Amino acid sequence: MSQSQLVDRILVNKPEADKAVLNKAYIFGTKMHGRQLRASGDPYFSHPIEVAGILSDLKLDTTSVVCALLHDTIEDTNATIEDIEKNFGKEVAKLVDGVTKLTLLEGKPGSTKQAENFRKLLLASASDIRILLIKLADRLHNMRTLHFIKDQKKRKRISLETLEIYAPLAGRIGMQELKEELEDLSFTFIEPKIREILIERLRSSKKKKSKIVQFTKKELEKVLNKNKIKSSVFGREKKPYSIWKKLEVQHKSLEQLSDIFGFRVCVDSISECYQVLGILHGEWQAIPGKFKDYISTPKKNGYQSLHTTLIGPQNQRVEVQIRTEKMNELAERGLAAHWIYKDNDDVEHDYLSSIEWINDLVDILNRDGATEEFLENTKLELFLDQIYAFTPKGTLVALPRNATALDFAYAVHTELGNFCGSVKINGIDKPRRTVLQNGDEVEILKSKIPVALESLQEFVKTGKAKSAIIRSIKEKKSHNQRLLGKAIIKSVFSSHRKKPTRDILERSFGALQVNSLKSLYELVGEGSSSGSQVYDLVFPNNKRKKRKKNYVDKNLSIPVQGLLSDMPAQFAKNSFIVPGDKIVGIALPEKGITIFSVDSQELTNFEKSPESWIKLEWKKEIDFTFTSRIKITIINEVGVLNSITSTIADYGGNITNLILNEKDNDFYNLIIDINVNDNHHINDIVKSLDGLPVVEAVIRFIG
Repeated sequence: MSQSQLVDRILVNKPEADKAVLNKAYIFGTKMHGRQLRASGDPYFSHPIEVAGILSDLKLDTTSVVCALLHDTIEDTNATIEDIEKNFGKEVAKLVDGVTKLTLLEGKPGSTKQAENFRKLLLASASDIRILLIKLADRLHNMRTLHFIKDQKKRKRISLETLEIYAPLAGRIGMQELKEELEDLSFTFIEPKIREILIERLRSSKKKKSKIVQFTKKELEKVLNKNKIKSSVFGREKKPYSIWKKLEVQHKSLEQLSDIFGFRVCVDSISECYQVLGILHGEWQAIPGKFKDYISTPKKNGYQSLHTTLIGPQNQRVEVQIRTEKMNELAERGLAAHWIYKDNDDVEHDYLSSIEWINDLVDILNRDGATEEFLENTKLELFLDQIYAFTPKGTLVALPRNATALDFAYAVHTELGNFCGSVKINGIDKPRRTVLQNGDEVEILKSKIPVALESLQEFVKTGKAKSAIIRSIKEKKSHNQRLLGKAIIKSVFSSHRKKPTRDILERSFGALQVNSLKSLYELVGEGSSSGSQVYDLVFPNNKRKKRKKNYVDKNLSIPVQGLLSDMPAQFAKNSFIVPGDKIVGIALPEKGITIFSVDSQELTNFEKSPESWIKLEWKKEIDFTFTSRIKITIINEVGVLNSITSTIADYGGNITNLILNEKDNDFYNLIIDINVNDNHHINDIVKSLDGLPVVEAVIRFIG
């Protein structure tokens, strides 16, 4: 397309466009791209020209079209953002920068690259929605010319990305025609044989049904004319990909599908939309459950229409959409149609940039650590249909179908989801995993502390909720690891009469490749390093007191007297017995000798076989420590955990595991595993903990 042809095309669609700027951008792009060629052999600049043409047909503003002409100059030429800003202004430069691909990620196929590009796109789109429109036009032309790429795997990868990301994005902003073309182009490369067979079968089916379609259209027009309704009636065949998806979801044959053709009635006003609906329902039987009113309750993307399904002429199932002409323009062109209804380029950018669903996705972006998780969660947001629920104050909340009350809480606010203690639906107490229905009134009752969400993860449907829960679980795990790591370090240092101050611990940062105390504590808590290693790094010249080895190796001799030499022996599972506890052995031929605490409830299983009981005692000299387990109920106050871990360290206990469990708003339960010498040692620790004012109760597990 020549310079004059493009400019003339733009001026036809947008007479107020700045001709001088368009010519300047064309010349600049031509100069920068020079002799670069596309895979088709065409000059590379033919691509920006076609993208500009697509945006022109969408009647976008001059700035968007100029950006289309320049969108690849930063990545593929010597031009800089400064050059763009100098020649075309800050606004164009901002758009070009937003659309420019991440060069460093190019050539690295896979979900990580895909997710990172998508993250950038959404962040940029949140500031100016035109970036998304330009990117979609860019992707559309690339898909139209994808057949020139020889690498079949690359074609399929690009097509999958288009189908999973860009087509749903186009749908989300209401650009139905663009969405359908992207889907069908992707379908061409992903399942070429299936598409070919489907088109051939549609061709033969179309011949049979064309008469029915024409007859139905005439009957609709006849009924509306009789009722003096000025309208336009359209019948349209659905795209191959759309039909294929219906076949997959509904598990029907092509012959069984009744909605290959859809009908649309366009009128002048909203009142006429409802009038037409009444007329059609009066003339033909409406199918229950197949009516949707998107006029009174529009979709998030602004889509408005009435949908109904009838048993129409000749007893054929007929899908009908009823809308105004403006609604139809918005349905076909989506967000791009906002420029059609403006007298100049001054579109309501504040409105366009604050589209709720983009902000929701950006919220996921800011919360998700893993790019793959981000991509999956955003896919969820893009694909799911909607229902509408209300807050007690009447605020409308749009959610995907099958969303739960917990999804609702996260949709209102992330913090409300994290603190969602209980739920009332239509005034009745319900579980948080309850699936919501259209029109439900949902009241979220907040807890004073974050709630345990692990068990509810599988029940939420929105990407926002899934992302927040994953992050919450990760943060909780990291928090517990930091607590454990801090306790371990303090225990080791206390045994050598040293205090692990910040200045001292910072000496280990370089060797352990961490840059904060939090990172250090987490490293030790997760087991990647040890408290002893940290001590040796900060006091390299001090000889560390040799600790007793903990009894964890089953190959070590059991320090117990009375065992039978010809039978293997082991401690009962989860017994947490330590030297000094009263013990007894149960000898079974097939299992050997199992050592229990005399207080163990399991011993009741052997009351009828007293011959299997063996009297046992601990040896006097034991060179090992043993793991003891305690459960503490503590008051929910600041600094409580530090008091607990400090007390254990002061008594020479070595914390090896710490589990933080929620109890209620006022108390927490802590389960702590401690390496101790004997029962006197653990009893002293228990007594000292029980004496703390912040401790409600301490229980030691034995058997």
